[in-house]
Amino acid sequence: MKELDLESLLFGSGGQRTEIASGDVLIAEPFMEESIFKRSSILMLEADRARGYMGLVLNHQIPLSMRDLIPGWKFGELVPLFAGGPVDLDRLFMLHTLGDRFSGSRELFPGLYVGARIDDVVGYVEGGGEVDGCLRFFLGYSGWGTDQLENEVLHNTWAIGRHEDADVLLHGSGNEYWRRQVEHLGDDYRSWLTVPVDAALN
Repeated sequence: MKELDLESLLFGSGGQRTEIASGDVLIAEPFMEESIFKRSSILMLEADRARGYMGLVLNHQIPLSMRDLIPGWKFGELVPLFAGGPVDLDRLFMLHTLGDRFSGSRELFPGLYVGARIDDVVGYVEGGGEVDGCLRFFLGYSGWGTDQLENEVLHNTWAIGRHEDADVLLHGSGNEYWRRQVEHLGDDYRSWLTVPVDAALN
């Protein structure tokens, strides 16, 4: 009986795209066990082969809210926090879909923006503005040096996908979010969905 080639089953013939650009989403392969990156989807904010790469893990919510960072902000408990990555954990990032409603924002791609003045965000939330699908805060970021991320992609650590609609990117969390991103990659990655969260149970 022919031995099962797990590598070919999960990663196909190796024809995946390897060039990484700002706005791409990295989806972790299903056997990755590193806690911050396990079943993660990472939006690339900066991509430069010479200078390195920077992104935010989109789907790992942590048991904190913005009220923990701004204790006097009562409505901050309505705004969850996400782990953006293992680098600079005292640094706060924000993604949103609210365009020029917030000053100090930079458009990453049509419909998705990075950064805002915190006073604008406080006013928006206190005025009853929608949070889920519209804005998301992250502690820390994910970073790679020159050639590091390219090598990881070549070794099938990550699949590279294009972003979904901006509001979809900021909706949901956890394993279900990861599965949605894998489905977005297409038929070549359907086998990833058969791997249980705890690979030891497979």
